[in-house]
Amino acid sequence: MSSHTRPVLRRPVVLAACLSIALGTVGCLAFDPGSASATVAKQAVPASAARTGAGGANTAEVVKAANAFLATLSDEQKDAVLYDFDDEAKKTGWSNFPTPVVERNGLKLGDLTDAQDAAAMQVMEAALSKQGYEELVEIRKADDYLASLSDSEDTGDGASASPTATRTPPSGAPTDGATGGPGGPGGGGGGANFGSEWYYLSFFGQPSRTGEFTVQYGGHHAAYNITYAGSNVTMSPTLTAVEPEEFILDDKAYAPLADKRAATIGAVQSLTADELAAAEIDGSFDDLYLGPGNDGPFPTEPEGVLVSSLTKKQQAKVTAMLRTWVDDLDEKAAARLLAKYVAEYDETYIGWSGGTTIDNDQTYVRLDGPSAWIEFSNQPGASTDEIHQHTIFRDETSDYGWE
Repeated sequence: MSSHTRPVLRRPVVLAACLSIALGTVGCLAFDPGSASATVAKQAVPASAARTGAGGANTAEVVKAANAFLATLSDEQKDAVLYDFDDEAKKTGWSNFPTPVVERNGLKLGDLTDAQDAAAMQVMEAALSKQGYEELVEIRKADDYLASLSDSEDTGDGASASPTATRTPPSGAPTDGATGGPGGPGGGGGGANFGSEWYYLSFFGQPSRTGEFTVQYGGHHAAYNITYAGSNVTMSPTLTAVEPEEFILDDKAYAPLADKRAATIGAVQSLTADELAAAEIDGSFDDLYLGPGNDGPFPTEPEGVLVSSLTKKQQAKVTAMLRTWVDDLDEKAAARLLAKYVAEYDETYIGWSGGTTIDNDQTYVRLDGPSAWIEFSNQPGASTDEIHQHTIFRDETSDYGWE
């Protein structure tokens, strides 16, 4: 396996130091290499794979799908899709910008044969839940819709990847390069290509039931970094976004992220007037605080209202919001992770900035716990006249894996 790094048009990023957090009532489940089937030849488990997590990963199923995909490739294609686990390209090869404004890692799905493309998508179908996979497919359909628009004056994603200089970020927000990468605010790279063929798949580390590896899949408005270590899995960071919110393509209606929109607005609007005032985050946001190119550090002082201080009904709405991200992962692992995050509500905050309604293009909502980190950002349309959304899910204890 070669170690290669592909150039990307972004500023350098620094990975935030991961925290070691007790898992509370859910328990701390150590990675157990002995849990793999004895019928499968086992690799030596590297020291980096001796992690802790919630467990429940369907690693064997993902490895099977990954190996089936790799078996369809030529040696040259395998070299292009396989990276060393610690290759820095993992942290820079994802974005909310279209390809090739920001070059992705691995193989472009549009360059594959039908059989190879189907095998690639089977990897993601194995890694995600039914709901998560359907959402991925619909986000790609949204790109096909954008590609179908004729005479577009700006085919780039004009949104920035962090708070811009024209609006005030909260204390501690990244400010260097905060114009959102190539093209700056409103730029995004006119003429870049949209469409479902502009998505890429790569592996960091050899897919293994016992070792550590990352499945990285992404293009415009979707980026998945799903890392496995034996029975443990993290999908941090994962970016999901869409423009427009709803559309019709080939006589079929689509509404990607509809569950995330409804649950997020439901959670923040469940707060009383006094709670809303206390939950307002200092500053305003054009986009994600910890999105592409901004891996950290996470804020040391959380803002918002403490979730454990809310009523049980309000907490249930926060859980419903959290679930719409966590449940994108395969079902068993998602259930365990959700239980872990809910157990941390006495250290988890929900906050907002700009607005609290879905039709306000300034609405920004954040969930900040010792582990779970979610951002939901409304913004004006870049390729249409409609609002479009960017969201990010991270786990502060397992960004790109565990430390």
